[in-house]
Amino acid sequence: MEIEKNVTLPGTPEQVWALLLDPAVMGDCVPGMESIEVVSDVEYVAVMKVKFSFISAKFKLRTKIVEQHPPTFLRSEGTGEDAAVASSLKQRSDISLAAVEGGTALGMKVKVEILGRLGTFGLSAVKTKADRLWDEFCANLGSRLAPSQAQAAG
Repeated sequence: MEIEKNVTLPGTPEQVWALLLDPAVMGDCVPGMESIEVVSDVEYVAVMKVKFSFISAKFKLRTKIVEQHPPTFLRSEGTGEDAAVASSLKQRSDISLAAVEGGTALGMKVKVEILGRLGTFGLSAVKTKADRLWDEFCANLGSRLAPSQAQAAG
């Protein structure tokens, strides 16, 4: 399954980039993230809880940044599993940032393979959940950027 999303955020590409690479900020902004452990400058282990209909999954995700061109492009790849619901996932994310009038355009292209019990859900159910998570993530990240813009202006 491929998902492509775009949003314009307040702030410069450099400000957005700094937040995207801050594990504490991502831990607060990504819906369902329960914890994040920094393994190295480019590798993280996160625990995320996501509910699909009547099934709750708790994935332990290992993510690695495999390519980056600060502050405009980042590619990460990761895998995760939840033995309790007999499911696993594999993902690749491309994030691009560009300065636009009023802030920064953030584009995200994600390719996700979900196997096991959660993989039996219909594509539309998974995409609907992804849309909700994206909207919440963007609102959380935007709120982190808005105060810095107010401080910069004032």
